[in-house]
Amino acid sequence: MKRRLVLKLTAIAIGVFLSLLAAEVILRVQTVVQLDNFSPFYARNHLLHHGTDEFVVTEYGSSCDGQKTKLLLIGDSWMENADLSRNLSRTIEREFAKKAGSCVQAINGGTGSYAPTLYMLKARQAFERYGKFDYIIVNIDETDVGDEWQRYRIPTVRDTSGKIVAVPYENDLASQYIRNAQIWAQDSNFYIIRFLKFVNYYKILVPSIYRPTFFPEYTSIMQYVFAPDAASIYKREHQHFESRLLEMATEITSFTSDANHVYVTHHPHLRGLVSSIKSGTLYLPIVSTAIAGLKEKTGVLVLDAREHIKEIHGQAFPKNTYLENDPFSHLTGGGEIRYGKWIVSQIDLK
Repeated sequence: MKRRLVLKLTAIAIGVFLSLLAAEVILRVQTVVQLDNFSPFYARNHLLHHGTDEFVVTEYGSSCDGQKTKLLLIGDSWMENADLSRNLSRTIEREFAKKAGSCVQAINGGTGSYAPTLYMLKARQAFERYGKFDYIIVNIDETDVGDEWQRYRIPTVRDTSGKIVAVPYENDLASQYIRNAQIWAQDSNFYIIRFLKFVNYYKILVPSIYRPTFFPEYTSIMQYVFAPDAASIYKREHQHFESRLLEMATEITSFTSDANHVYVTHHPHLRGLVSSIKSGTLYLPIVSTAIAGLKEKTGVLVLDAREHIKEIHGQAFPKNTYLENDPFSHLTGGGEIRYGKWIVSQIDLK
């Protein structure tokens, strides 16, 4: 009897061991769930939350040792020049240089996930480094509403006069919570334990503790523009976004000769341009409404593609305009080129 029990227990133990061994091997080779090699997507920054203090500087034309037309580009991932697959900023720079017919020095400070507060700080940094600009183009995105409220509102630091001076990453306890959890989860030699830690973190701790402050997912970031109720539900959040926009526009006009040399651009996401979409909620024109009043309030020029989509993209809209299955509606390479050319076509270089 005892011998039979021992054999059964031994068989169970062997079965459990083999199952755990198989699970360990599978977790090590699978690519569905990341369980190692975590690193911040962007460098942490004590002034600009994330990203670096560097700019991508490109010169176009001949005789660039002499007088240059200086162009500053600011925005989030739409304007970013770090990824060679991005065409928007390079199209703007090339078309601008072609239109100017002279040497153009393009300074690009676009950084993924930035929003008006960080656009302003990045532009201020560029001004301190390169002096006054002849033209400034800043692209505003639908994601900026949620980013301003959820990511940058609390970490923002102002001086005694009320001027925003920094958005330190170390003040952003929410983002650190995510990063520290990844480091904690991978701090084990066994991938099974790592997996269990991640299940515990993302399925239990995050929903119960973290969600009330910020949860970095599509529906959380974009809820402020969802139809039909966002305009009535999120009045305080929209007012905060408009205040940051106004503060940004007001300051960056001082980085050039006059407000007419500052262009605030915007291209709506797909969900804000179609009457129906199979998966997800449609967008309200929250950003378009917010930037529309900047001309009267600050003098900057607004280039909103919303009413010019057919003119910009023609038959390529919408199938060949947006990246497929991208909830944040980044443009295809061709879409970026068309949008960039349209922006420069609207700029008066006289």
